[in-house]
Amino acid sequence: MKNLAEPLIFFLALLALWELLVEIIKVPTFILPPPRDLYTAFVDKFYILYKHALITFLEAVGGFALSFILGVGFAISVVYSRHLHNTLYPLIVILYAMPKSAFAPLMVIWIGYGLFSKMAIAFLVAFFPIVVNTVLGLKEVEPELLDLARINKGSQFDIFRKIRLPNSLPYMFAGVKVALVLSVTGAIVAEFVAANEGLGYLILQANYSLDTALALVILLILALLSLTLFMGVEILQRKMAPWSAEVRQIEGSF
Repeated sequence: MKNLAEPLIFFLALLALWELLVEIIKVPTFILPPPRDLYTAFVDKFYILYKHALITFLEAVGGFALSFILGVGFAISVVYSRHLHNTLYPLIVILYAMPKSAFAPLMVIWIGYGLFSKMAIAFLVAFFPIVVNTVLGLKEVEPELLDLARINKGSQFDIFRKIRLPNSLPYMFAGVKVALVLSVTGAIVAEFVAANEGLGYLILQANYSLDTALALVILLILALLSLTLFMGVEILQRKMAPWSAEVRQIEGSF
């Protein structure tokens, strides 16, 4: 409970300080509105925010789901295929270092203006962390365990199911956490480039009209969305990989 109370108290204190400083310094509202203006903007445009947030959520989660399925499958293939490891995996590492926002205009040309081009950018930014972390987890196995499995005549599938896969789960979940947050960012970047709906599109409209309160509300919604997805993965990790060091550290802090 202490871990939840501390950030909540800090956030409330930050809001109070924000309100106080805006009143004292007399900052114009189009530069930095007080927190009460953000609340008013949220209430007045709740339905619009909900509709656009749902679209961004679908883009981000859809792109992430595709990246997870293909990323884990590709990572397993790389570990078990020397040819893929020597040919395609270096290409994946190179693409990982490239700015994914540069692909956004190309995706609009290749796929179109609709939902799938946004999902494609979310897929691109989420795919690489999942692949790299899963490959690392599948390969970082103690040689003694593999030798023991071979001595006991364990098949490759048994080694994968009982040794490599459990060992890779903490690494995989680390990649999934990064990928989920990046998928939200990728969807927003894609909406900046070409969209007529979604939170990214709404931010641009708020900026054009100098509606700073609405823009800040959208940023808070995006932060809350990313945090919710992140916490959901942490809960899943506690269920599926309770042996990971990160889970033990979290549980030990309560």
